[in-house]
Amino acid sequence: MPAAAASKPLSVCTLAQRCLITGLMALLTTCSAPAAQAPAPVEPDQIVVAHPVSASPVPFHLPSGISLSARVWASPQPRQIVLGVHGFNDYSKAFEPLAQHLVAELQATVYAYDQRGFGANPQAGIWPGSEALLADLRYIAAQLRERHPGLPLTVVGESMGGAVVLVAASESPGLAADQLILKAPAVWGAQSMPWYQRLSLFTMNLLAPDMSFTGRGLPSLGIRPTDDPEVARDLSRDPLFIKATRVSSLAGVTELMGRAQTQNQLPRQRSLVLYGLRDRIIPPAPVCDWLTHLNNTAPQADATNVLIYPDGWHLLTRQLRSREPLQDMARWLQNTALPHLQTPAQAQQSVCARS
Repeated sequence: MPAAAASKPLSVCTLAQRCLITGLMALLTTCSAPAAQAPAPVEPDQIVVAHPVSASPVPFHLPSGISLSARVWASPQPRQIVLGVHGFNDYSKAFEPLAQHLVAELQATVYAYDQRGFGANPQAGIWPGSEALLADLRYIAAQLRERHPGLPLTVVGESMGGAVVLVAASESPGLAADQLILKAPAVWGAQSMPWYQRLSLFTMNLLAPDMSFTGRGLPSLGIRPTDDPEVARDLSRDPLFIKATRVSSLAGVTELMGRAQTQNQLPRQRSLVLYGLRDRIIPPAPVCDWLTHLNNTAPQADATNVLIYPDGWHLLTRQLRSREPLQDMARWLQNTALPHLQTPAQAQQSVCARS
């Protein structure tokens, strides 16, 4: 680089952009979903369902007049109902492995919908606002209650979906569900980010909220949502998986994650949290902060169980060793004893030691 160029001052926007690219690489890597680099050899341990069920389209019509794209994996005589809430930039297809397993093992009927602003819905990629996401979940859960009277309803939230479920169930008016599963919940608010990351996000959202990032072409930081190369390739090629993320969307999901992270009470429902210590999308440090906050403030910690997977990735049901998380969730739904269950206090020790 010429000396003159090297000494030229950078604008505030350029500085903020560089900080944002570096500081939020974890989220951007998930958005771009590049093909996974060759990991250390891992023997796959996955479940192959003998008779898979095809997902059928079943849109949810909201009171506002719009419809959200959704799908259902139906059992002929369901014994319980499960609703899946996907993660940031993902969509309802994310629940395919879990749905197949729960249909086969529990005779569950599993629904999953594309959250507003994601998947096959209009204006995909435009952040709809946290309140809209919360209202949509509450309405859909209530609709499933009416559609399947007498059957227990479990809501499963993955990553950002876990944050939506956590906030919807913890804050008034609550969530019409019997049980909750939070899979790698996105509890990474601004309070757990370094100052330069908060500043860069605030500045970029103020100056260029519509600017988009993909994360491609940037040096790899070894941050991947899964160690399964087939899953990574599928995400990178899927036209419904959002690959270019607006700054305004990053600001919106950060606000939502912070809201989830600072809840002063846990949901009243029986709940299960699953987290893998190899997760770098929602890394151990903010999860440690969340668990520490809960154990200091939440009066209902005894109603929540935690499963920690030392070798688990962010996409616990879409990794090379997905058998254990899938079986654990099915057994927990059946109230079968799981010897490796932890309390939030025990999980705090495990996660904080890694962070």
